[in-house]
Amino acid sequence: MAPQPALRLRLLRRPLFDKILFANLAVVGIGAIAGTVITVWHVRAFPNDLHLELIILFVTAGVILSYFVNRWVLKRALAPLDNLQVGVDRVRAGEADVRVHMGNISDERFDRLAETFNAMLLRQEESAAEMQGLTRRLIGAQEEERLRLARELHDEAAQSLTSLLVRLRLLEHAHTPDEAQARVHDLRALTASALEDVRRVSLDLRPTILDDLGLGPALEWRVDEFNKEGATQGTVVVRGMEARIARDTELALYRVGQEALSNVHRHANATRVEVSLVRTNDTVTLEVRDNGVGFDPSAARGATPATRGCAMGLLGMRERMAIIGGDLVVDAAPGKGTTIRAGASATADMHT
Repeated sequence: MAPQPALRLRLLRRPLFDKILFANLAVVGIGAIAGTVITVWHVRAFPNDLHLELIILFVTAGVILSYFVNRWVLKRALAPLDNLQVGVDRVRAGEADVRVHMGNISDERFDRLAETFNAMLLRQEESAAEMQGLTRRLIGAQEEERLRLARELHDEAAQSLTSLLVRLRLLEHAHTPDEAQARVHDLRALTASALEDVRRVSLDLRPTILDDLGLGPALEWRVDEFNKEGATQGTVVVRGMEARIARDTELALYRVGQEALSNVHRHANATRVEVSLVRTNDTVTLEVRDNGVGFDPSAARGATPATRGCAMGLLGMRERMAIIGGDLVVDAAPGKGTTIRAGASATADMHT
């Protein structure tokens, strides 16, 4: 008894074309046999009859039989597509966890269609989960940057302004011109220091040199500022950047270079960093290479705060390059330094 259900299942899983073809062949075959038998009997029984009633009977029976057989075959054969349509409607209604199951009577092409649809839904869910995680990480990075700026303003600019207030009170109580002159000299020095702190924070947010002179001079200035911050010494090489490139590309590459230098300063423990900016035809490539401790890019989301900070930086770089249609390559290994390479079209605009 086991072979019969297996044979029936194989027949039901035949392609839709075969099902319709076999159904119509069966109708024609049965009709031909039945028609032949009835015709032979009728001719023998009524030799002088014109047999018009047989023609009417055969046509009527053939149409009715063909209708019901094809209706039944198509209804069963297209049932998997009905399941797919139900899944599509559920997705359009906003349901998230949707999967389509074709059943035992689906043929191979419908199964592939369902597998493709389910794979698309799975990728959509993964993309949505990744986007949520990305949003959380970007918000976290924004909050970290705001916290850093708040600390800098509080620790430097705010303290300088507080010292100015103290010096002004002392100036008010100066008893001699020489004492007042000394207080004014202190006020001038404190004012210059406060202005320098505010200028530095402002340039970190958006350097005017980038808008005025372009990416090459902005990176040269950034490396000069980097060399003032610690023991790591940086060099910069700029080639082929005589003409300005798209503003969006300039900004994205500058931020990549800024973040890469920041990572070197905070995590690399390097003595040397080399920055190069090269334009070849319509392609601009920025490379930041250091001789620091390096890291494992595949494990950049580790548990240590330093690793998480590095992962945030890499994430921001990748997002910036993706926005302008560029790419980012990270070449790093523990103990072998790190190379960040970003490339983009010189005429690319941000995707909307």
